[in-house]
This record gives sequence, structure tokens and C-alpha cells, in this order.
Amino acid sequence: MKKPDIIVIGELNVDLILSGLPSLPVMGECALSGDMQFTLGSASAIFASNIAKLGANVGFVGKIGDDELGDFILRRLNAGKVNTSRVIRDAGAKTGICVSMSFPDDYAMVSYAGVRESFTPSDVDMDYTLQARHLHMSSYYLQPGMRKGCVELFHQAKDAGMTTSLDPDSDPSGEWDHSIFDLLEYVDVFLPNEKEALAISKCGNLESALDILDRRVGTVAIKTGRRGVWVRNQKKTVHADAFKIGVVDTTGAGDSFNSGFIYQILRGASLEKCTLWGNACAAISTSRLGGTAGFPTRSELEHFLRKNRIAITIKQDNSRGND
Repeated sequence: MKKPDIIVIGELNVDLILSGLPSLPVMGECALSGDMQFTLGSASAIFASNIAKLGANVGFVGKIGDDELGDFILRRLNAGKVNTSRVIRDAGAKTGICVSMSFPDDYAMVSYAGVRESFTPSDVDMDYTLQARHLHMSSYYLQPGMRKGCVELFHQAKDAGMTTSLDPDSDPSGEWDHSIFDLLEYVDVFLPNEKEALAISKCGNLESALDILDRRVGTVAIKTGRRGVWVRNQKKTVHADAFKIGVVDTTGAGDSFNSGFIYQILRGASLEKCTLWGNACAAISTSRLGGTAGFPTRSELEHFLRKNRIAITIKQDNSRGND
């Protein structure tokens, strides 16, 4: 069996996406949606499925219930050529589900965590994990069972010569536990959105958040939706506009960005190319309902990039003695 390029460790659930709503439902009333999609959910699974579609060899480590939702998840991941041999099935637990009400510029969600809350580092097959070149984790704050052992897990990955990436996702408790800073010591690429970056850094603006987070990790990419993305490493800061595209659903757009960005990171591409691919993947993914349905193949993405252009601004940082 070919060794994986990437191991994704994270949560697994399905998404029920409702779109075409005139507004959020009012208590005591029924709002009618114009469309719906029942699909693969969770930031980790969307990332894994999408980066596999670009051509990466991906293995997934996670936990699901021994139920119909778990069956659905395995079918979708396997169909996307993601190795699920290390996905645990827990007969005594339920697979999670997220109900998303999707609007062109925003969304509202209700999530049932299910079995993900019992997923811990002891469930991770480290012999399998350490065979890969890269380790990715999404939804740090949504996996309470993983938090205590995350530092050691990432530490082992780095000691084995792997590169690492992390998308924190939102903290439903609103506490934004600063234990994440211990983990960032072993993270090469940090991928928060603007709200997450400001909350974690305790900053009031994006520039300050970039400064603080850049001291902790090699590369920080802060996603700002229609305003594009800001990326900084030890040598430069890159800002790229978002591609102009008709938006149907933004579910998984950030995870799609991560897929394109990390795919090019693993190929040794420039920071500008990584950012360009991330933005293009995010844009195209919004053209259909769900986090995976609209995601392009590599050839489709390359065609899109030949036909579309965005502004990219690069600022070199010579203050650190870099070029």
C-alpha cells in the first residue's frame, strides 16, 4: 500500500444544508427553504475529500458511530479515494450531524456533536500516522477529547520529520482557551478565519493578529471571506483578493481554501501560488451546495486560473534579515 502524503485527524459528521431561506426562522413559525443538500460534513472530512480530489494521497483518522450516518460518511470518503482504514466505529455512540441554514454571505448552524466528543489521542494509530509527510487537523475547539493530547501528537509528528497544519474552527463556549498556543509551537501552517484569529490573539485588528500569530508558527493564513486572505511567513506578507463568482453556498469554503493552499505547500510552491490556489478552491467550492460538491479537480482548477485573475499584493519583510 502506498504511503499517504497527508494524514487528517479530526471530527466526522454529516451536513444537512438548507438554502433559499428568506430569513432565519422565527420561534413558533415554519420557514420554507428553496433547496437542500444532505452531504459529507465536518471541516476535517471536507478538507480530506477535497485535497484528495486534487491528487493527494490522504488517510483519515477519526471516529464515527456504527449507524447509517456513519455508513454514509465512509461511502463518501471512500468514493473520494480517502483511506478510512483508521476510522473507528463505536457501536455505543451516534454519528454527529450539523444543520446549516445557508445564505449568500453568511450562515447559521446547529450541530449535534455525537461521537466526536469521545475521540481522543489514544484512538490515533501513530505508527500509521507517522508514515505520512504531513499532518492536518481541523476543529481544535470542537474536539474536547483531543485537546489534552494534541501537543504530544503534533510533537511526535514534528520529531518524525512531518510538516503540520491546523485550522482551529470556532469555539462554541466562547472561551478561546489559550492552550492552543502550546500547540502552535509544533504547527507549520495555521489557518484561522478572521473571527478566530482575532479571538485567539485577543487583538482588535487583523494586522496585530498577524503579528502575534506569526511569532508562533512558520506561516499564518487568515481568511476574510469576500475580502480575500492575508498570509504571512517569516519573509513576506501576501494579500490576495477573493475571486468574483456567483455564490450559492459558503459551507466549507474555508476548508476548501485549506485544501488548495496545503496541496501547493506540499509541492514546495511559492507563498503566492499557495494563496492563489487556496483562493480559487474556496471560490469554486461556493458554486454549489455543500463543502465538496462544487470542489474542482486539478485540471478544472487550472482552467479556472487561466480564465480568471485577482490582485495579489506582496510585502517583503527585510526587518528580520530575510530576503
